Amino acid sequence: MALDIDAAGAANADASHPDLPAAISLGQMLRARRKLIGKTMKQVAAEAGLTEGFISQIERGISTPSLISLYNVANALGTSVDTFLSQPPEHAHSMVSHAGERRGYNVETKERVYELLERGFPGAQLNGCITHMPQGYASEITTHQGEDFLYLIEGEMLYEIDGKEYLLKAGDTLHFPASLPHRARNVGPGPARELWVGTTRIISET
Repeated sequence: MALDIDAAGAANADASHPDLPAAISLGQMLRARRKLIGKTMKQVAAEAGLTEGFISQIERGISTPSLISLYNVANALGTSVDTFLSQPPEHAHSMVSHAGERRGYNVETKERVYELLERGFPGAQLNGCITHMPQGYASEITTHQGEDFLYLIEGEMLYEIDGKEYLLKAGDTLHFPASLPHRARNVGPGPARELWVGTTRIISET
């Protein structure tokens, strides 16, 4: 079953937060999809750029993927992230989004919220997301196509890109080829917020 999230949530006092399924439910859906198309966990892991052990943990509800890792897994399963959203995006293609009006999505935990920024027009190349990360959050190592540009809005984050660490504080930026292995960790005394802009189309166009 999907998580029951407060309308306020961690992201925005005025925004509603439909969510991704809870970890155990998400794992069951991923396993069912994998078996339906006849792939092994090893094959999915290789195509998603993750370890077989991590795929197993996701399916068993032990670990929860980041949004980009869920995107990679969905691609390996021949489907899209939208498949696993309890309430798919509206695809409004609005050139303006206002704080307090954006929807937020989460994976398992209420504290980690993704505000998906709607693309401004059909065929847009850039995609955006504001991620709210709780204190102590650490992502798995991942890779994907395209470029990533990060602007840290709040907090203190340690990013590891291709084995090299970069400490960012509020106002700092990071730009790198997303094909390089990368992960992030909140090392600050409180929550952190980052703006991600990239060429990876996490949410399908329609």
